[in-house]
Amino acid sequence: MEIGPLSRISVGAPVAADAIQESLGLTQQLVAAIRGLNRTEMLEQGREFKLRRRAAGKRPMVDLVDRETGEVLDELFPEEVLRMAGELEQEQDEEQ
Repeated sequence: MEIGPLSRISVGAPVAADAIQESLGLTQQLVAAIRGLNRTEMLEQGREFKLRRRAAGKRPMVDLVDRETGEVLDELFPEEVLRMAGELEQEQDEEQ
């Protein structure tokens, strides 16, 4: 069996470390925002936000879920959830 030169090996495009860090940072922000929002009385009783991970390379989504049935009631973009969490935090700071 003959092994060809390395230059003939097809390698997929490298994943940029910056893109991985950005994705990880967004996920961490979303998890913190979702936890904060789920602890408040902002949502109707029996509902919660859940992070939905999608296929690699696609942005995550946040689902508004009925806790009892597991039914997805609405889908939100990450930016919407982060905005809501920021507004809530700002309101709490103003109350203090």
